[in-house]
Amino acid sequence: NRDNFWEPVARDMREIMDSARSTLIFANNRRLCEKLTLRINRQAGHLVAYAHHGALAKGLRLDVERRLKAGHLKGIVATSSLEMGIDIGHLDRVVMVQTPKSIASAVQRAGRANHQVGETSHATLYPVYPGDALDAAVMARAINEGDIESVNPMEAPLDVLAQIMVSMVCAGPWDVDEMFNVIKTAWAYRNLDRHSFDLVLQMLSGKYAGTRLEELKARVFVDEETNVVTALSNARLALYGAGGMIPNRGYYTMRHASTRARIGELDEEFVWEARLGDRFTLGSQKWKIEKITHSDVLVSQAEPNVTATPFWKADALNRSWHFSERILGFLEGTEEKLARGDDIVDQFMTQHFMDHDAADVLRVYLQQQRGATGAALPHRHHVVVEHVQTGPDESPGSQVVIHTFWGGRLNRPFAMALEAAWKRRFGGEVEVFPDNNQVAVQLPDIGEPGELMELVTAGNVRELLGNVLEFSGVFGARFREGAGRAMLIQRQRMNQRMPLWMTRLKAQKLLEKVKRYTDFPVLLEAWRGVLNEEFDMPVLEELLA
Repeated sequence: NRDNFWEPVARDMREIMDSARSTLIFANNRRLCEKLTLRINRQAGHLVAYAHHGALAKGLRLDVERRLKAGHLKGIVATSSLEMGIDIGHLDRVVMVQTPKSIASAVQRAGRANHQVGETSHATLYPVYPGDALDAAVMARAINEGDIESVNPMEAPLDVLAQIMVSMVCAGPWDVDEMFNVIKTAWAYRNLDRHSFDLVLQMLSGKYAGTRLEELKARVFVDEETNVVTALSNARLALYGAGGMIPNRGYYTMRHASTRARIGELDEEFVWEARLGDRFTLGSQKWKIEKITHSDVLVSQAEPNVTATPFWKADALNRSWHFSERILGFLEGTEEKLARGDDIVDQFMTQHFMDHDAADVLRVYLQQQRGATGAALPHRHHVVVEHVQTGPDESPGSQVVIHTFWGGRLNRPFAMALEAAWKRRFGGEVEVFPDNNQVAVQLPDIGEPGELMELVTAGNVRELLGNVLEFSGVFGARFREGAGRAMLIQRQRMNQRMPLWMTRLKAQKLLEKVKRYTDFPVLLEAWRGVLNEEFDMPVLEELLA
């Protein structure tokens, strides 16, 4: 039973909270945050912990922070919402349930405990399954060494540039050359080239208005004789209706049915599946849905003995190559030690700060892996390819699992290129499922699974991606968000959010119209964002080579 799985975890968290004055428990997503809070309080028989995450209203989050700071609350279960920047007073303990996917994030979380001059921060990593113990062992040593990921600031985003330029001309006319020079004084735009600047200016002045899309009408006017750009009458309305730089993620506002007070936010997909009268939990309290409007969900407090957890649709946590490389190095070193017969449990305890039970669980896990494959552990120089020749319950089917441990920023583009290469070679469709540790491929029967590894190379991976990327969900999401920031997708009313499904339809229609313009700025920005931020192409090419 999946629900019973979390009961002992909640019991351990409650015991940790009982042993300290104040405890902060971090979870990797909102669903787990709510699930742990619910079970901790249910086991205690009264309210001892509150949930804290970005979907809760600001007033509720502030109340939770004040309660903990005043000593009226034993603990908070939080997502990254409490990683930094918020004063919640002295914390005795920090616990991370499941290993974070970023070393920098884990260091920040650990630093919340004993955050005072001259004090030492102490944190506990709490893995919940053997594979998580592997990540925790590597993470603990990385935290101790302070070996965090490098920061790569965004360079000259063109969608943001469109909003900057409109905001400048709304304040008054600008000489085009002077505008370009002023924008380049901002650090992010120090390397902005004139061609990219001109492309954005042309888009804003109606270059693509011939598509007859309302979204592409001119916002500014450029006088060719004086070289001065001025705002058109619709520019200010477009600017104020854009909503800033944060994209619409499709949340509904959750309000109290009687007072209309804002309680928090609910995912659009959860609301889509919800019905009047449904009961769910949010922020350690139970709610009943009374009414659903175009932008709000009205709720009342439900009876306390009814429990249900909302469906949270969170973004995938793509592990960076920096952390993945440390995991692969750990596996390679451990493989050598296992081959020599070394006492790895003792080394796990002394070098990776594990207690004996966790170290022994990891030892058994890695030894079972070697026994199951009859081969070395997967590591930096050794990819394990697993061929499963039947489907579930002996049903027909064939699946190949490529155990890379490269992390999501590499596995996702590798999977997309693999899918494109298969279609090119064999002519049929194939299903590919990547995550941080592997790429699973659902195949028709093939003779040799190793053929898959020859389809994608360092020399063709960008070309393969180029053929399929614009049709992918990750590219569509990037384009939709960029179009919103560039004020190409506008709200129908200033005080009313546009439903995400409508935003998606408008973005899809816009994308279909502008695909033929290879120099369309938002299209260029979507390509840059996916290849440089979502994916890590230089490292992928290096590994494939």
